[in-house]
Amino acid sequence: MTSDTRGTAGSSRAGVASKELRGRIRRIHLEESLAMMACDLCMDEVPVEEAFRKIQDKALEKMVSLLDAGILGDSAAVRSCLEVVAKESERVALEALEKGSAMLEEGLAILDGQLELPDSGYVN
Repeated sequence: MTSDTRGTAGSSRAGVASKELRGRIRRIHLEESLAMMACDLCMDEVPVEEAFRKIQDKALEKMVSLLDAGILGDSAAVRSCLEVVAKESERVALEALEKGSAMLEEGLAILDGQLELPDSGYVN
């Protein structure tokens, strides 16, 4: 196998690994589960930048566990997947903060009487 063939196979494997990882990350809806963490951090009056970092750290922790151990011998695939983890953890942290803020705003509006609690009792 020539170095060109190996390079093509490696980049192809990296692309497949990245795509599969992105799919696994999307399927677990991490931003949903981290929205409550965002709420808690806001309630504790944690500054936004620090809350973002804490949520992103938790997202990174969860996402790294989704990496396929089969790629560890392929540096291009590992690098590609780590880039996905970095980008996705930022996206997830931002969405979690947005969802957490929306939950708090809705809860405060209900408490202030500006919004009625739905018949189901569930908010968001």
